[in-house]
Amino acid sequence: MRHYDGAMSLVWFDEPAAPRGEQLSRERIVAAAIALADADVRGEVTMRAVAARVGSSTPMSLYRYVGSKDGLTDLMVDEVYGEIVVPAGDWRTGLRGLGLSGWEAVQRHPWFARLAFSRPPLGPHALALYDAALAPLEAFDLGAAERMGAVNTVLGHVFGSGLALLEERAMRERAGLPTDEDLTDAVRPYLQRITEEGRYPHFIRWANDPARLDPAPQSFERILEWLLDGIEATLVTAPE
Repeated sequence: MRHYDGAMSLVWFDEPAAPRGEQLSRERIVAAAIALADADVRGEVTMRAVAARVGSSTPMSLYRYVGSKDGLTDLMVDEVYGEIVVPAGDWRTGLRGLGLSGWEAVQRHPWFARLAFSRPPLGPHALALYDAALAPLEAFDLGAAERMGAVNTVLGHVFGSGLALLEERAMRERAGLPTDEDLTDAVRPYLQRITEEGRYPHFIRWANDPARLDPAPQSFERILEWLLDGIEATLVTAPE
């Protein structure tokens, strides 16, 4: 029985269709869609492009494997969730690993950060990830909302950083500014003008300081540690 009629229909209700020969399968379709999204500066994918990549004559032939475009999105997102690892250990080891592994994943697939917000994380890889991240938090006297809040604080940093990466990549492509040096050269005349006008003295003092990015003030890793410090301040060991 299919469950693709509603606005929030889920592909997880159904087993994938049996592959037709060597040409089509759910796995091949998802792999093709991910490759296309990785190659596109905005991470956009169409069913027509996926059909062409897997050698199908029509996009309609894909629907018996993924149900709908939303179903394909669910499968793509869950595949990337499967690349994120929560290492064994205490809560901080687990959440730090979640953050660092998630950041590696969104650098490989920047579109993941956008699509992760568009569908509920209910696939098998996503559920396994949440389960592993929540496990070490059971040792503390936290409510359900607080436990999930700690995990989502880290994932929010991952997804926010991934969205910034996706938008910056699109901006650089659109503006033809592939390197930091290109971007600096492009804005230099404007910075010189506002420096001469003296209207924003504190910003200009920062912008003209040659050491303003040494060390990098907001690396992913540094912000992650700040977040973990904040979470640690709320933890109270659960009573025996």
